[in-house]
Amino acid sequence: MNWTMKRYDPAPFWNVPHEWPAQTAFIVAGGPSVLQQDLELLRGRNVIAINSSIYAVPWAQFLYFGDYRWWDEEANRNAIERYQGRTVTTSRLVRHPKVMICQKTNPPGLALQCDSLMQRYTSLTAATNLAAHLVGPGGTIVWLGADGKHAADGRTHHHVPHRWYSKPGCYDQQLTDLVTIVPSLKQLRISAFNASPGTAWHELLPAVDLEEMVGKQRAA
Repeated sequence: MNWTMKRYDPAPFWNVPHEWPAQTAFIVAGGPSVLQQDLELLRGRNVIAINSSIYAVPWAQFLYFGDYRWWDEEANRNAIERYQGRTVTTSRLVRHPKVMICQKTNPPGLALQCDSLMQRYTSLTAATNLAAHLVGPGGTIVWLGADGKHAADGRTHHHVPHRWYSKPGCYDQQLTDLVTIVPSLKQLRISAFNASPGTAWHELLPAVDLEEMVGKQRAA
């Protein structure tokens, strides 16, 4: 099949529903610290997987990818064909009946329109924006795998590495966008936490233990 690099302009863009009102959304990003987590704790909860994290949590309700290069790999397209949840992107190069496209906005801050997601240097901002639309005021967002660094052994991801390499300074670039969403979350009255052991982004969001966080949700 010829996957032509042709921009697709959907009209209208997909509107994210307010589907998890005042609930907790867990976002599984790609950082190596995910290997230290018991992901079974998330089964049955509100979960968004970012690109290849879908292989670790195939039962997640949402899959978000922002990079066409990820979609361009046949194994990933096949995974989406098998996936039972909903797939969302901001890439206008994608045209597929199982992929919903939102409008991409630039930083600073999260996009407030429910058909838009903010992304520039990292899919984590867009996935957080997706979660914010889903949970709304009074909701909570918890990051996993938001490490902001490589592991001590040089590992870059908890899953099979992407075929493209991380550029020097990429985490600093990502941080410049991530810091701008913190005021947005406060404005939206959404609590956000980072459950990524050893994260380099410890000053961005309060650090929490995943097991304790899930325990609190069960007790609520």
